[in-house]
Amino acid sequence: MKCASLVAAIFLCALSLAGQTAPAPDSPLAVGKIVGRVVCSAHPEQTYALYLPSAYTPRKRWPIVYVFDPAARGLVPTQIMKDAAERYGYILATSNNSRNGAWKPEAEAASAVWDDTHARFSIDDQQVYMAGFSGGARLASRLAQVCNCARGVFLSGAGFSTDAPPSRDAVFPVFMTAGMLDFNYSELGHLESQLSSLGFPHFLRRFDGAHEWAPAAIWPEAFAWMDLLAMKEKRLLRDDAFIAAELERFTTAAQEIEKAGNPLYSVEAYRQAASAFDGLASTASLTERAGAVEKDASYRAAEKRERDDLAQQSSLENEILRATSGLREPTADRAQLRQQASQLIADLRARAAHEKREEKRRVLERARRGVFAVMIETGEPLIDEKNLALAEIYLSLAADTRPGNPLAACFARPLPAKNGKKERSPAIPATRERRRAKKPGPGQSRNPNPRAGCPRFRPRVPKTRRRSAPRVL
Repeated sequence: MKCASLVAAIFLCALSLAGQTAPAPDSPLAVGKIVGRVVCSAHPEQTYALYLPSAYTPRKRWPIVYVFDPAARGLVPTQIMKDAAERYGYILATSNNSRNGAWKPEAEAASAVWDDTHARFSIDDQQVYMAGFSGGARLASRLAQVCNCARGVFLSGAGFSTDAPPSRDAVFPVFMTAGMLDFNYSELGHLESQLSSLGFPHFLRRFDGAHEWAPAAIWPEAFAWMDLLAMKEKRLLRDDAFIAAELERFTTAAQEIEKAGNPLYSVEAYRQAASAFDGLASTASLTERAGAVEKDASYRAAEKRERDDLAQQSSLENEILRATSGLREPTADRAQLRQQASQLIADLRARAAHEKREEKRRVLERARRGVFAVMIETGEPLIDEKNLALAEIYLSLAADTRPGNPLAACFARPLPAKNGKKERSPAIPATRERRRAKKPGPGQSRNPNPRAGCPRFRPRVPKTRRRSAPRVL
């Protein structure tokens, strides 16, 4: 069975057997605090981090967010989101197994958590949401497309999978967050336009940060936005006090963005707020303020600056990627191409380090981080393909791009050679500990992959997956 069909089958099974595949536990789990490791009853190899609101009781049904981190760090997003989950009454269930990689284990992890939470807890299936960061965001959006069970997704640091873009076949609310230094910043900006044209309810929230989970301060806004949409769709009882309080908060947030000096972002904030509250409260003041700001010359200047910044980021990245594009050619002078790319990377790093203007520095930083991501993503599959010499070039260029980054250090470990001797990056010598490494024991490989524990940036996506993706009804 092809992977997408398997994903669909897994979720179809989960939806039809929820509450039957795993027996309810003998004792309830603690409320109002994070439980770092809940073992799935029917799948004990699968675990998840859990947060139950303090007010949780099985006598009512509760909204839930299924959360996916690209490195299977269940506690990380749960800790970030728990205060907002407590305030707005959401259950959080974050897989400790799902990570960037093959789709089958990701879907199996998601299905196991789905089964277990539906067996244990009183869940409102009209308020089921998916959330993810980076590769986890791509997983969250893909699962929402396939299972037809999610009422919205929260995407941090990435959008939809490239082979499963948004379409009118599966429309759901999308709350996106992007760090101003995130190399995927431009992707989320383009996704916003795409979602608008397809009729997806959406909200883009920028924050001061890089490629990371949205900070805790943003999650109340995210949960409130989903609650407002649920009220408009009659999935949640209308609460006039809640609507009034949130309208004031969203309006204040837009005003603060305007005071910060970016008219483009403030117009976006006013219009997004107006869309969220349309049909629930008067939005005339929001739309009028957005229209007034748009008429100012500063708005048009900010619009142009945003376009120019995104174009410059793309140009800076492409200049380096052109230098590496010939590395796969059999007759390529790899040493020369490597040196050329390394010099361009060094120049970019120097420009980013010395740029005094914040807006320009952000563009340079996003480009630098974008090149880093491409080098890692290109080098990873080459290890799997046993093309270690070429993998070493790409991964050492990643280390050149961000020398202090832990992921770069992980991927700069010595590579095994086919003859049993170790290949290593000339920039990172083998340590004494590695030289004194013990001989492998029985059943152990004599030529292990030293990067096996390094997290993957993006999932490996089978080429056949899109063609074999039935909808789950």
